[in-house]
Amino acid sequence: MAEIQSDGGGGGKHQKKGRKKGGNPRVDMTPMVDLAFLLLTFFVLTSNLNKSKTMEIKMPKDVKDTNTTKINDKMAITLLLEGNKEGKVYYYEGKLDENTKLQATTLDPKKGLRAYAIGRNSQIISDMKDLRVRFKKGEMTDTTFRREKLKIQEKYNKVSPFFIVKWGGEAKYGDVINIIDELKIADVEKYALTPITRVELTALSGMNGVHYKELDTPDPAAAEVPKP
Repeated sequence: MAEIQSDGGGGGKHQKKGRKKGGNPRVDMTPMVDLAFLLLTFFVLTSNLNKSKTMEIKMPKDVKDTNTTKINDKMAITLLLEGNKEGKVYYYEGKLDENTKLQATTLDPKKGLRAYAIGRNSQIISDMKDLRVRFKKGEMTDTTFRREKLKIQEKYNKVSPFFIVKWGGEAKYGDVINIIDELKIADVEKYALTPITRVELTALSGMNGVHYKELDTPDPAAAEVPKP
């Protein structure tokens, strides 16, 4: 609210007749400050705070038994990351041997790894889609949703593919995270992370002509046999 302060305006002997002495205007900022705090309080109370989003990574537990878990070769899919500029992800199905040919796909979300993973995991994706629709409609609680999700995973446990993500060469941490994101989108729950092997790097080098630094080091498995 604006106010005009005046000094009385009585006039003295030397003041001319008929002239009025004006005052200095003063603006009261109190109502504006109150309104600003009211608006600030309103937006703070009515706004939704963003929750931090985390990505769950299932890692194997340390066990005393040194025997490795056997995976069905028919359901195993190995993804090889070697950090090429084109973003290609090499993969092979089953077990790698001299008769296995490496194939290549890209990280394009429409034509690459996502489409491939969705195609291999189509059965569980259909059931998970229906489950999410029911959850969004409020037909089940969060606890019930997790329980039903676990039942679906157990139902398709024997027929769902197992993805093995391996990295080497110039691959970076972000490349591995991108792969896990794509697998999560395709509802892939069975996957493992492990470094790439020398045999796989050799097969990659023979296919794309790239020489990897890891191949310059001696192969520990091919150590010299001690002389008798």
